[in-house]
Amino acid sequence: MPVAPEFETWTEAPAADELRLIPIGGLGEFGMNALVVHSARSLFLVDCGQLFPSDDQPGIDSIVPDFAYLEPFAERIQAVLLTHGHEDHIGALPYFLRRWPVPVYGTVFTLGLVEGKLREHGLDLGLLHTVRDYGRVKVGDGEIEAEWIPVTHSIPDACALALHTPQGVLVHSGDFKIDPEPLDGRLTGMDRLRVLGDAGVRLLMADSTNVGRPGRSPAEALCREGLEAAFEQTKGRLFVTTFSSNIHRLQTVIDLAYEFRRRVVLLGRSLDRNLGLARSLKRLDLPDDILIEVKDAQLYDPDELLVLCTGSQGEPMSGLARLLRREVKGLRMEPGDRLVVSARSIPGNEVSISRMLDQAERLGAETSLEGLGPVHASGHGCRDELADLIRAVRPAQMVPVHGTYRNLRSHGKLAASLGWTPERISLLDGGLCLRLFADGRLDMPGAVPVGKCFVSEGVDHMVDARVVKDRLILQEDGVVFATLLVDPQTGDLAAEPTILSRGFVMLSDDEAYAELLAGVARKTYEDAPPSVRKDGEALRDTLRLALRRIIRKTTQTRPLVIPVVLEAPQI
Repeated sequence: MPVAPEFETWTEAPAADELRLIPIGGLGEFGMNALVVHSARSLFLVDCGQLFPSDDQPGIDSIVPDFAYLEPFAERIQAVLLTHGHEDHIGALPYFLRRWPVPVYGTVFTLGLVEGKLREHGLDLGLLHTVRDYGRVKVGDGEIEAEWIPVTHSIPDACALALHTPQGVLVHSGDFKIDPEPLDGRLTGMDRLRVLGDAGVRLLMADSTNVGRPGRSPAEALCREGLEAAFEQTKGRLFVTTFSSNIHRLQTVIDLAYEFRRRVVLLGRSLDRNLGLARSLKRLDLPDDILIEVKDAQLYDPDELLVLCTGSQGEPMSGLARLLRREVKGLRMEPGDRLVVSARSIPGNEVSISRMLDQAERLGAETSLEGLGPVHASGHGCRDELADLIRAVRPAQMVPVHGTYRNLRSHGKLAASLGWTPERISLLDGGLCLRLFADGRLDMPGAVPVGKCFVSEGVDHMVDARVVKDRLILQEDGVVFATLLVDPQTGDLAAEPTILSRGFVMLSDDEAYAELLAGVARKTYEDAPPSVRKDGEALRDTLRLALRRIIRKTTQTRPLVIPVVLEAPQI
């Protein structure tokens, strides 16, 4: 996709007949979903999610959207509307609400998850407002009305949103599938979506996650078959890991544990929290006394235990990861046990998951799913379901969302195969603004500033991206310190520069290479004009550039170079 030009007048409020839709996260990537909806009288977010860091972002716990677009309009932000409670849709809320404490609307389970986050961050719980299925809320001064339409997904209470605006009805699918037999009986509201389509929908923003998968996503009920086979075939302890928000899957596993007379151990904070919430809201039924504490696991024979763990994506601090490192007292994985990963790998996590499975095999556990049947069903609709949604809504304009650009483009091709002409399909990217006008016009005036903000636990401010870059350099190529001792009287070097490195592989003769770098530092200092010598920052930049250049030329590496300039003590 060509780089979009800047939307030059983005800091000016929209015109009276104009509605802006601006994805500040979630397009061109998986995660960090956040959409700005902005008109002359209304300004709110649909979802406010986080992105989990990858291996090339060491020391970072979470990544949240840069809300720079909102700053010029800070006093006008009215609300956040939530489609469901997954972290990639709600995880950035504490950081957003700390800056803009506005009302947050969502279904009861979604807000139950948000409430826990707000408590942890000391934020006002009075901001949360519950909406029922098919409920409607007037946002701000009421120019736009939002309607929550139930959809099936891998978490309770997920919804699509219908926004009733002066520019027409906009439908945002959220994450969805069309499960004909949901375990909780809560069907995707296709009838309501068809009614909206009959009346006329201006624009559909639809989930593109599984557009590359043909057919339909398996029903959640089918997972029971494979999970039951795992219970039947396991003579030792059975370990099952899945997303802690997948309450329907957890219900199936717990029901099977009861049938096979196994007690259940929960391993992972989010499992405790989410199951507690689900029970309190009557979204989960637990047989009496089926749960036991970890410390009591050793009182039961291996074939009497089911261990539910967090860590399906290989997360290093999860319950499963701690178990595999032998850090859980009173509970071990041993030969004869089985580990079932009842989850799909999120793109980018494949290596971590492979290492996790390998470690389980080293401990003697069986990890193969061969012969079990299905143990996971995606919460995202496949191509036939995406086509069903387009046919039901019949939007004037189709806008794929959620996923990489390849996903978005493939979803656009699907719409084209159903009869949508190119001018009726808009492919957006992060920050690219789509404008709708009351007279039916539509355009894309350019991109607004977007980006990522890095969060590290224990730090009360965002971590600068340069810090992350420096950490990666240290991890890959190490660090080189060049120390220069300067005579404050004459301004000349009082000694030969010294070179110290850590994690940096020099050439075969380390001593000779250090002398080479010291010579470059000395010559750079001596050649520097007096104005640079007197300016400490300019001098360090000059030294850093010269040393980087020679190191890159001679070793093809790029270590972090830190020049240190000290004054020689006077006798």
